[in-house]
Amino acid sequence: MIIDSIDNIEGICIAIGRPDSRQKQQHIGFLFMDEDLEIKFLHLAWHFDLRKESPNKKYLWLDIPLDNLNKIHLATVCASIFRSSQDRSPIPYGICIDGTSFSKDGNFISHEKHGGLTCATFVIQVFHSQDYPIIDFENWEYREEDRNWQIKILSILKGHIDSDYLNAQYKKCEESIFRFKPEEVAAAETLPSPPHGLKALEKPAQQILDSIIEHTEKMAINEANVAR
Repeated sequence: MIIDSIDNIEGICIAIGRPDSRQKQQHIGFLFMDEDLEIKFLHLAWHFDLRKESPNKKYLWLDIPLDNLNKIHLATVCASIFRSSQDRSPIPYGICIDGTSFSKDGNFISHEKHGGLTCATFVIQVFHSQDYPIIDFENWEYREEDRNWQIKILSILKGHIDSDYLNAQYKKCEESIFRFKPEEVAAAETLPSPPHGLKALEKPAQQILDSIIEHTEKMAINEANVAR
C-alpha cells in the first residue's frame, strides 16, 4: 500500500524511487521515526555512507505489513544501526550479500574480509537481523543482466575504495552472485507470508517499478512547471 502522507507513517515504512530521472536506477531505504520523533530517510547511499536525511518526495512510501509494536521495534533498530555506523561500525558498499548481517543491537557484521551491502541488501539484512526474513535465498536465480549491473557499479566504485577491496568485489562478480533489485526487495516486504523467492516477486516488483516510473515522470513535470 502506498502511503500518501508523512502523517500516515506508523513508525516506519519503505521508501523507494528513482532519484535521478535520467538514470534507470532505483534506490531504496527506510522512512522511520527517530529518537527525536522526526521522520527520517535511512539509506545506504554509497561506500561507508549510511545517511539519515529528511524525506524526499521523489520516493514512493510503501507500508510494511507489521503490527504497530513491531514497526516501533524496527524503527528503533534503524536508529541503532545509524548510530553504530557513525560511531564504530561503518557499512561498506559491496555487491555480494554473503557473509553480512547486523547484530541485534545494530552493529554491521561481515564474516568475510571484503563483505558489504547495496541499498537493497541493506534493507534485506535489517529485516533478516530481526528474525523477519523477506527473501528466500534458496529460491533465487542468477541472471546475466545481474553481472552487467555489477560490473557497471564496480566501475563507478573504482577510485572510492582500495585495490584489494575492489579486486575482491570483481572476484565475487565472477562467481555469478545474485543481485536483489530495489523493486524486488520492496515487493518482498509488502507481500504477506514471507520469505519470497524470485518467481513470486516478478509481477509485484514490476508493478512497483511501473509506479516508480509514473511517479518520477510526474515529479519531473512538476519541477519543470515550477522552473518556468
